[in-house]
Amino acid sequence: MGLFDGVVDKIFNRTADNLTYRATDAATNTITGGVEKGISKIKGDKSATKILEKCPKCKIKLEPDAKFCPGCGYRLIVVCAKCNVEYPVGTKFCKQCGGQLK
Repeated sequence: MGLFDGVVDKIFNRTADNLTYRATDAATNTITGGVEKGISKIKGDKSATKILEKCPKCKIKLEPDAKFCPGCGYRLIVVCAKCNVEYPVGTKFCKQCGGQLK
């Protein structure tokens, strides 16, 4: 029985090491993903902001990168006067500096 005890201990230790490695890898991926999302929000990337799908005025479908409605000419973005970051119409405060958007 003593021979098997050593084998079982080795298998258990390898399994524990492997699980620890995988858990560490998953935690690293979670942290890295959170940091990447935070950086994109700080930079003001369009992926971090809500994109309008329809014009608030005439309700026609919009292209994702539209700054003006192609149907009625309605301005679809507001720009922070302090940071010069663009936001969709309806956003009230800048995520960068907290300034009120007009």
